[in-house]
Amino acid sequence: MAINLLAGTCRAVYHAISGLPSWEAGRVLSRGAGGDSTKVIDRVAEDAAVAYLQSQGFRGTLLSEELGVRRFGDSQYPTVILDPVDGTTNAVRGIEFYSISLAASMGPRLSDVSAGLVMELPTARIYQAERGKGSAVNGERILMPAPPRLSEGLIGVDLNVRGDRRKLEEIVPLVLGSKHVRNMGSAALELCLVASGGLDLYFDNRGLLRVTDIAAAYLVLREAGGAVLDLGGNPLDCSLDISSRISLLAGGEKICAEALTLLRRK
Repeated sequence: MAINLLAGTCRAVYHAISGLPSWEAGRVLSRGAGGDSTKVIDRVAEDAAVAYLQSQGFRGTLLSEELGVRRFGDSQYPTVILDPVDGTTNAVRGIEFYSISLAASMGPRLSDVSAGLVMELPTARIYQAERGKGSAVNGERILMPAPPRLSEGLIGVDLNVRGDRRKLEEIVPLVLGSKHVRNMGSAALELCLVASGGLDLYFDNRGLLRVTDIAAAYLVLREAGGAVLDLGGNPLDCSLDISSRISLLAGGEKICAEALTLLRRK
């Protein structure tokens, strides 16, 4: 039931934003509940999600990056966790790497997420997972391949440190210790790429990620056999709260351990 609801919501969002011209999509409207500027594409996407949930008689809570928390009926759960557009900057500048991220939970924490779906845009490739049922991309089961050693690896990092030199310096050991580095602009998709073998590791130390960015991809990666850790090396968990801010390391256990060793030597 949950994954079908997420899929329907995702399709509604996809159709709503697919025809937006770039000059209109990037116009700033306000500031969202998550603290970032809300652009036209974000608002159109979120409105489409809300309309679809209402049309399906959804009863529960929506946690979304733009509007914050909205209750449908008198039930708290399930909670649908939505990032209407993850990678808005890419979307409005014509860079074809952004996504819709949707997850469902019957509890208050990230570890309670039971279903997740990430649609890569504009390709419409779908990554999805249900707890205990594995992960898939476009319906084909995925298992995270054994990653290489870090020195031979392709890693994703977020270099958008917003002027914080200390955060940039923390990243340097990983950049120097790996073979290839990518900074792609959609955490949800980059975590899904780790799950499917496109990236070997993903690292974000900025303390800026929100649960709306990662809830769905977190489950996709976990169900594919990967680890999602905090920077202390513990399994990542946090409240499903729009105010939560997250740093993380994700990949296979061995390459994560190697990365943590490098980071701790600094």
